[in-house]
Amino acid sequence: MDLLQDSADEVGLPADPEFRAVFLYCIEWGTRMAVLYSGGNPPPVDAADVPRWKWGQAPPWQPAG
Repeated sequence: MDLLQDSADEVGLPADPEFRAVFLYCIEWGTRMAVLYSGGNPPPVDAADVPRWKWGQAPPWQPAG
C-alpha cells in the first residue's frame, strides 16, 4: 500500500484525503479479490459484486485547528 501511495504521488494523483481514501479502498478490494480467486477453491465469478466508488463516501477533510 505504501508503494502504491508513493506511485500515486509520483504521477500526480490528487493528495486530497477523500480521494486517497477511496483510491486505497479500491486497491484493498482488488487485493482481497486477487487472494480469494487465486486460492484452491474460488467462489463463482458472479458471486463477487464490484463495488461502485464515488466522491462523497468519506466526510470532507477538515484542517486541524
